[in-house]
Amino acid sequence: MPFLLLLLIAFVFIFGKSLPHGLFQFLLAISITLKSVIVFLMPFVIFSLLFCTFHHMGANASLIIGFTFLMVCISNFFATFAGHFVGRAIYMVPWDLSIPAVGRELAPAFDFQLPKLIPNAWAMAAGIIGGISTAKLPSNKTIQITSLLDRLARQLLRIILAIIPMFLLGFLLKMQYNGQLILLVRQYVSVVAVILCALSAYLFLFYWIANGYNFRRTLAALRNMFPAVVCAFGSMSSAAALPYSLAAAEKNTANKPLARSIVSMTTNIHLVGDCIIDTVLIYAILRSYHLPGPSMTLFLTFAFQFVLAKFSVAAVPGGGIIVALPIIERAFGFSGTMASLIFSMYLILDPFATTANVLGNGAFVQLTDRLIGAKLKK
Repeated sequence: MPFLLLLLIAFVFIFGKSLPHGLFQFLLAISITLKSVIVFLMPFVIFSLLFCTFHHMGANASLIIGFTFLMVCISNFFATFAGHFVGRAIYMVPWDLSIPAVGRELAPAFDFQLPKLIPNAWAMAAGIIGGISTAKLPSNKTIQITSLLDRLARQLLRIILAIIPMFLLGFLLKMQYNGQLILLVRQYVSVVAVILCALSAYLFLFYWIANGYNFRRTLAALRNMFPAVVCAFGSMSSAAALPYSLAAAEKNTANKPLARSIVSMTTNIHLVGDCIIDTVLIYAILRSYHLPGPSMTLFLTFAFQFVLAKFSVAAVPGGGIIVALPIIERAFGFSGTMASLIFSMYLILDPFATTANVLGNGAFVQLTDRLIGAKLKK
């Protein structure tokens, strides 16, 4: 997906100015329509994924399941707040991140949008409550429903992934038409550099705490994670890196049962990279469009929903931002162009986000081992 996005941006740079005006309008209308399709489908995806996740977690309720769920929420929340402080610094520092004035405004050729039937917050709450409620009903009917919802979520995500390139193309062409795209690409190089520095510092601190503030053990743990890091960066998939993550976790904890349990459970729900990258990009885009920064109350409300939404992230390219985008739009008032911008920036950073997620899971296993490993052994 990141490589496809870079090809789209290159296409827009090279051929964007030579396209006829009518084609600009038509492609923008297609993008707006596809955005409404994504928004229409998202509540069903969120409900299905959360229902399946919490059904399986509840059905196997135990000390390790409950503790892991709580710790994942806390860790994702801390990472989101780390992104908040970095993003707030970007917002407050007088950097030149302003959007250039629009030279020409582009109107879509037509306006057709699907209605939004169910709010994402309702779908989120229904999925969690439904999954927990049915966890203690291990009947064939419940198993069939869970399996059906899992297949439904996968099919809907395939549809969304298939239409993402066309969804992005129209909005990229609009920014090129307005004369904004090339300046945005130049300006956001500095934002990307800050994000990568913030990720590195946060993860090193995470490993340092997980290893009892021992610098030498911290470096050894990071060295053991290196094969998983290479696989995660190259494949952009935490699932693909899972065998390497398991091997590293077993070395770092010397507790194979705990390492296998925690790594398997947290691969798709403990997302340190996503939490930091998404939050910093939100502030950078708010600054670019001269919109006010959120109050602490608004950010706390957003963070709570954002952390819960991470339990419905699917292991597909851009899965984190697909689920988070409706929450971001509602909380911060993002327009279609702003949504396409954060989508594009996230997809470019997806290899780094996946790498950070894998590294975060490695530190999470070590921290869990320090906190409850001895009790589990007893």
